[in-house]
Amino acid sequence: MAPAGGGMVMARMGRQRGQAMAEALLALGAFGALWVLGSALGRLQDLALQTEFAGRHLAFAVVQEAPQDVRERTHAYFFQPARHRWRNHDGSALLPDQPGRFSMQVRQEAGRLPEQAQPGGNTEPARMLRGELLPAHPGLVAGRVSVRPDLAPVARLGGWRTVAPLSSRFVILVDAGHARDDGDAQARIAGAPRAWSDAAQRTERAGRALSVLSRVDRPWGRPPPQFDWLSAWKGLLPAHLAGGAR
Repeated sequence: MAPAGGGMVMARMGRQRGQAMAEALLALGAFGALWVLGSALGRLQDLALQTEFAGRHLAFAVVQEAPQDVRERTHAYFFQPARHRWRNHDGSALLPDQPGRFSMQVRQEAGRLPEQAQPGGNTEPARMLRGELLPAHPGLVAGRVSVRPDLAPVARLGGWRTVAPLSSRFVILVDAGHARDDGDAQARIAGAPRAWSDAAQRTERAGRALSVLSRVDRPWGRPPPQFDWLSAWKGLLPAHLAGGAR
C-alpha cells in the first residue's frame, strides 16, 4: 500500500500539469494577438510613410507649377494597389479602392502670413522696403494628402477605433515678390523712392551741376561721370555667392 503522502504529491503534480497547460495556452494567445497587432501596426506605419512621401511630391509639384494631371497622379504613384499590397490579418485590403479613401487638397491663402514672419519683421523701415521692392503681397499655399485605411478587422480584434485617417500637410510661401531677372530687379530698385530713387536723383543733380568742371580733367583723359549706377551691375553677383568670381 502506497503512503498517503505520495498520493497527495501525485495529485498535486497532476493539477500543476493542468495549470501549466492553461498558462501555455494563455501565453500563446497573447503572443498571437501581439503578432497580429504588431504586423498591422507595421503596415499602418508603412502606409503613413507613403502618405508623407505623397505630401512631399505634391508640394514639389506645386512649387514647380506642374500641370494638374501631374498632381492627380499622386494616388497612382504612392497608393496603387498593384504596387502596395497592404492587407489586414483576414486578407482584406487595408486601403480599399473605394471613393473617399483618398483625398488631396491644394488651396491658396493670400495675406495669411503675419508681418513678423516676413523679411525684416514688422518694423516701419522693413514694411516700407517690402512695399517698394516686393510689390506682390505674400501669400501661402497649403496642401494636404489624406487616406482613410480600413481598420475594421484589426479594430474589432484590438478594441480600437475603426476610423484612423492619415494625412500629410505642407505650407509654402508664394507670391513673395521675387524678381524675374536682372532687368526686373534693377527696375524695382530704380522705382523705389525711399530705398533708392530719391537719393539717386539728388546725387545725380549735384553731379551734373559739377560736370562743368570736367573740362579740367580733360587733359588727363578721364571719362565723364556716369549716373547710371544700376546697369553696370547687371549680371554680377557678390563674391560670397559667385564663389569668388568677379
